Amino acid sequence: MSDRRIYHPKPIKSSELPPDYVKMVTEVLTSNFEGGLKALAQEVSSETMFRVSGAIYPDEVLVRVSLAIRGQLAATTVHASADFDPKASSPRVDELLGACVDAIGTVLGHYLDEKKPKLIAQLADESISALEEAPFEWTKIEVERFKIFVRMDKANPEIDALADDWLAKNDPEHHLQSEREQEELESLFVTGPKDRKPGGRSH
Repeated sequence: MSDRRIYHPKPIKSSELPPDYVKMVTEVLTSNFEGGLKALAQEVSSETMFRVSGAIYPDEVLVRVSLAIRGQLAATTVHASADFDPKASSPRVDELLGACVDAIGTVLGHYLDEKKPKLIAQLADESISALEEAPFEWTKIEVERFKIFVRMDKANPEIDALADDWLAKNDPEHHLQSEREQEELESLFVTGPKDRKPGGRSH
């Protein structure tokens, strides 16, 4: 486990996940966990939804899936990270991203079981302490042949994104730097076959 993953400071360079990929992952997770989302919505009497985000760094890929409840600032977020070497022919970045999505699906699947109302209630609670057996620290799991690190918290990446958006709009130098980094790192992303769902299987 790298020191950067432990402390997770903001990297110098990163490229956000392509919007099409984010949309695809959101749709797959929403479909796979339809029953759990409905049960949670009934528990909290509000709309529930997945928010997918993430980035490609020079030495890491990171995927975040937040389970948001309309009207709540907190969100249950699962982070999945994998070491990445852009100079290596294997594993490809899309393979690592797929494995990260699979890992997140495994974690979410523990709580989003409509047949287990106790676990659904834990997701409804805004306190992180309500989540029993959650990986609060970076925890390594094996997904096929990949080593993926997962962590769960009550962070809401959308709030952080709003702060970044304000900075981008009000700091011209920040905007130019972001554009250069986006162009440089987008070339690393390989989508693979168009009909391939993230992770290659359902949860």
